[in-house]
Amino acid sequence: MLEEDPKVNRLEDSITLWRQICENPLLSKTTLILFLNKMDILQATLAAGIRVQKYVPSYGEQPNDVAHVVKYFRDKFRGYHKRLSPKTRPFYWHETSVIDTKATAVILVGVREGILRAHLQSVNVI
Repeated sequence: MLEEDPKVNRLEDSITLWRQICENPLLSKTTLILFLNKMDILQATLAAGIRVQKYVPSYGEQPNDVAHVVKYFRDKFRGYHKRLSPKTRPFYWHETSVIDTKATAVILVGVREGILRAHLQSVNVI
């Protein structure tokens, strides 16, 4: 739950925010990047026997392991991205655990290079 509003599920809040960002016409030409962060916490939570379905009923009876849970949420965010974006745009996502600074640095370098490449293509340099 959100610290500022204990009645609001953090995940639902994130999905609501993602939907609003995707459908915002002012951001229609913006490349959006989804970071599925805190993968370490997800692993520990699932290993402790917590069932995703308890907090996300739409998850249903799918396997309660990291790979299936990540795929479910990635597909959910991707679906909103595709349906709500005013214009077609690519969907980028990364699984992260910010406490793993080396892996996070590699991801951020890749993101930065992708942004630079897209900008250079938009001005016909490459």
